[in-house]
Amino acid sequence: MKRNNGHIIGLIFILFTAFTAFGQEKNITVRAENKRLDQLLEEVSLNYLLRFAFNADEFSKIKVTFNLKSASVTDFLNEISRKYHLLYEIIDQTYVLYRNPDALPAKQEERIVLEGIVTDGHTGEPLLYCHVGLTENKGTTTNELGIFSQSVEKTDQVTIMISHLGYRRLDTTLNLKPGSFHKIQLNPFSVQMETIRVLQQEKDVIEMSSGSERIAFNPRQAANLPRIDDSDLITALSLIPGVHLLGGQAPGISIRGGSPSENLILLDGIPILETSHLFGNMSVLNAKFVSQAFVSRGAFDATYGERVSGVVELTGQFNYSRPGLDLSANLMNINAAGEIPLGKTVSVSGAYRRSYIDQWENYLYRQILEQQTTAEEGSSLSPTVHFDDFNFKLSVRPSEKQEIAVSAFNSSDLQQRTFSFENDRFYRNDEADSKNSGISGSWKIQSGEWRHRLSAGYNKVERTSFSNSGTEPNKQGKGGKEELDKDDNYLEELLVNWSAEVKTGIFTHQFGAGAHLDRVDYLYLAKNPTGNIQVDSIRYDADLDVLHTFLQEKIQLTEDMQFRVGLRINQENSTNKFYFQPRLGVSLDVTPDLNLFYSGGVYNQFLSRIRKIDSNGSADLVWYLPDSTGAGIMKAWQHTVGSHYEKNGWSINVESYYKKTRGKMNLYAEISGSKEKTITYVPRPGESEHYGIDVMLHYKKGAFTHMLAWSVSKSAERFDNFNAGDTYPAFDDQRHRLRWTEMGRYKSWVVSANLTCHSGSPYLPAGVTNGTQEFGRLPGFSQTDFSLIKRFKYKSFTLSSGLSLLNIFDRENVVEVDYYQVSDETGSYSFRTDIRAMKFTPVFFINIRIL
Repeated sequence: MKRNNGHIIGLIFILFTAFTAFGQEKNITVRAENKRLDQLLEEVSLNYLLRFAFNADEFSKIKVTFNLKSASVTDFLNEISRKYHLLYEIIDQTYVLYRNPDALPAKQEERIVLEGIVTDGHTGEPLLYCHVGLTENKGTTTNELGIFSQSVEKTDQVTIMISHLGYRRLDTTLNLKPGSFHKIQLNPFSVQMETIRVLQQEKDVIEMSSGSERIAFNPRQAANLPRIDDSDLITALSLIPGVHLLGGQAPGISIRGGSPSENLILLDGIPILETSHLFGNMSVLNAKFVSQAFVSRGAFDATYGERVSGVVELTGQFNYSRPGLDLSANLMNINAAGEIPLGKTVSVSGAYRRSYIDQWENYLYRQILEQQTTAEEGSSLSPTVHFDDFNFKLSVRPSEKQEIAVSAFNSSDLQQRTFSFENDRFYRNDEADSKNSGISGSWKIQSGEWRHRLSAGYNKVERTSFSNSGTEPNKQGKGGKEELDKDDNYLEELLVNWSAEVKTGIFTHQFGAGAHLDRVDYLYLAKNPTGNIQVDSIRYDADLDVLHTFLQEKIQLTEDMQFRVGLRINQENSTNKFYFQPRLGVSLDVTPDLNLFYSGGVYNQFLSRIRKIDSNGSADLVWYLPDSTGAGIMKAWQHTVGSHYEKNGWSINVESYYKKTRGKMNLYAEISGSKEKTITYVPRPGESEHYGIDVMLHYKKGAFTHMLAWSVSKSAERFDNFNAGDTYPAFDDQRHRLRWTEMGRYKSWVVSANLTCHSGSPYLPAGVTNGTQEFGRLPGFSQTDFSLIKRFKYKSFTLSSGLSLLNIFDRENVVEVDYYQVSDETGSYSFRTDIRAMKFTPVFFINIRIL
């Protein structure tokens, strides 16, 4: 066909031929970055039922960049005609576009790389995963070095909007020159004193990002929430739906029904294997030391592995600008944290926290440690507890594109409990002593378009527990009996990782390799002279080396759609098998305010902490590695579908999830022998299933922050030869969980209130058999807390003082049930111990921050 007058029609899109509303002009939104003009017109035609005619071959050579919101069709055509030297006219309800013959030939747009680093304006610390928005597209995020890089149209200037949780948003204009590296600083919201008008809507506590990759939490806000210790971090993370801190005998972070050992918790690359102090009432992670925190609730990408539940990434603070010292004290412990810059490129930071409740037995000491009461044969408890923890970090930044860090961590706990009974012949003593220490080193470097990270982290846990109970001899010196339980648990894990990333066009290539080296040593001994059961023991030691490699592609399919596909491969030395774990994710921006996403994949875990259920039905936790047949290697299938909406201060995140895990292992007591019976522990394989919906509502308006976290879920387990092989509710199963938090500021005052409600957890009554079990469920949990903080700002320091009122309505909440036996000459008695949350308790703290 001949071309006539330079604008022969090559492609006509006709949709809905009965289209009668052509005369009523539509409002349209158009976004494009370096896209072919013919493709753009096709998309507009399909999205808004418009008809265009144009020379397809000619328009395919024109690359356009557009960002037009709620504009009329006429405005769109005028803008595209002006910018790309076109003319248009309407013929038979069709917009016909063609080249302007009087205009000079359109030149292809020149592109330039916009590159820079975003840091904390007070400390010089690089800020990870900041959102960098550009006027012509949706922008990018900073990487692990705080660096961003984006191809943009070559102009003299570009306007960017940078936001990060806990920092004031920055809108600024940058001069574009080839080879320029921009250094941008963000100022944090002052937790110590609010000196500006509180009109900004930026979130400063939690940020639920689009997609399910990461949730950011601001550690600085930990002190503003009601709690027993203003420096505790992990309990504050329970603001996130699907995340809560388990107390009692098996404490730790549970994410979407998973056990604490199923989470990967990294503090500057150190794998933190046990996270609790004080019977699970607080964590070993010091919020005064942590500067940035990110949480993934599951279905994470191929860059992480060897865990089947969630990931918590924590970055220790450092300061390249000026020294700082933070001192605080409450009724339980003292805490000191500080940073010292050595020149412009070296920083030393650290924190030390130590309890003194073993020396000062105040009312808080009694409230926390007398949470355990016996339901039968009334008893009293005389506890002694001591804990401390230490953090250290040395950071070196030879340049903005390189960082070297060495970190160390150590914590210790001593817990002693002596029970007194109404029958003064009965006695029971418990003691637990644990040490947790680790070290890590990392090197991050960006060279050109490449980003590399090399890290190694090591953690060691040594835990010994001892319990003896029984009866003293009678007046005639007869009838005395004693039962003894002793546990020695040793665990060490070494992680070595290398990863790299490079971006080319719409592709981001990620790949890496590494190893997990684990060693476990466990000894358990019990002596029971009653019922002809003489010996109950376990002797177990194992080691396992697991290698991994991964490859992942992130693809910007369109302006509004991102796609991720990855594969992680493990190989372990006990069976020499390979474990392939595909991962997938997709994110779609339906509108500028609404994002839909899906993520899922396969996940393997090799090291786990399993339940040892004794003959009384009591459960203890044991670190475990798979045997030579691979029994104990967990495999999980995960799927997450969700949406994220954000507009006018509102943030609404809804996620539904499903997780099925096979290859789990528990140890069950089995009695053997005839006259003198012996208990042996037999590993039984099993599986678990978790599904539910997590909802997070966040609204920031002026000086007030409103947060509502709600979870509806179900967790179930099934193990061979237990409960007749039938499914039963998992020990961490909670059907409903709601947390409502309100926070407000007025000048130098901060007030917050928190309501927590959840279903009671299931428990197994005493007397385990191999038949069907009758599981009980504890009453529902409800607790209301309140806190008030006053801050005084002086020239060189800030003084803060606060009061938390915990469990205002003094509700009695049972969180766990434990059973143990005491024997005399007449027989054996089973006692139930209810482990309770704190009663109504006021808590005070004082803090001084030297600037």
